[in-house]
Amino acid sequence: MTHPSEAIAKKTIALELSVMRSGSTLLKALMSAAPDISSLPETNFQKFQSDNAEEEVSNLSEERIIVLKRPAWFNEIDSYPRLPNVADHKRVILARDVHTTTASLRKMAFRKAETLIPKRADNWLANRYWADVYLNLLQRFPDDGISNFWIRYEDLVSDPIEWTGKLFRFLGSERSEGTDSYPPPSGYDWKWGTDDGGDKIKSLKVQAPRIPQSSLDILDRVRNLPSVKQARKQLGYD
Repeated sequence: MTHPSEAIAKKTIALELSVMRSGSTLLKALMSAAPDISSLPETNFQKFQSDNAEEEVSNLSEERIIVLKRPAWFNEIDSYPRLPNVADHKRVILARDVHTTTASLRKMAFRKAETLIPKRADNWLANRYWADVYLNLLQRFPDDGISNFWIRYEDLVSDPIEWTGKLFRFLGSERSEGTDSYPPPSGYDWKWGTDDGGDKIKSLKVQAPRIPQSSLDILDRVRNLPSVKQARKQLGYD
């Protein structure tokens, strides 16, 4: 008979780390194309701090590899991520360049009032939020291909088959070949406030986004801010 703790030990727990509006729903959806990787709604992995955390996480899905996605919120700049109390896990860190992330954050945070918000708000979103969160992640979880796997959104959408293949192999999935399409969520819907709720994600296929001039204008304004400049250099964007 298999002891319960032995069954739990067979699970691989993968934490998907990023800032908000970085494409994390797409990445999570692509991972779920493998038959042994979970398809769960956004789940705050930071809440699993009890002595039973390993079992609680294991019970979230029957799949052998459980992916828990939860980006950093604005109030977590200096504390994210608080790692769950599990013995062993892997970390998948998704980066997206500052200007497209900031443009999306403006729309999310200010909604219909976005056009009325002064451009100087971009400085805080880019320098204090985007850059500081990524600099913290770069320091804590350097890309080693063993416990930490870094992937840039821009690389993912330009060559999804190559990068998802690398990711499947990093996670030890039974699927090793990459994909550019993904299944719909099982048992829940993608919706705003947790996962991405837009039409593009519902196409079930990777689509490289068009970058509008307004986003490029943001890059011109924020690229030389100290933390932004440092983070973009370490992420290979400059």
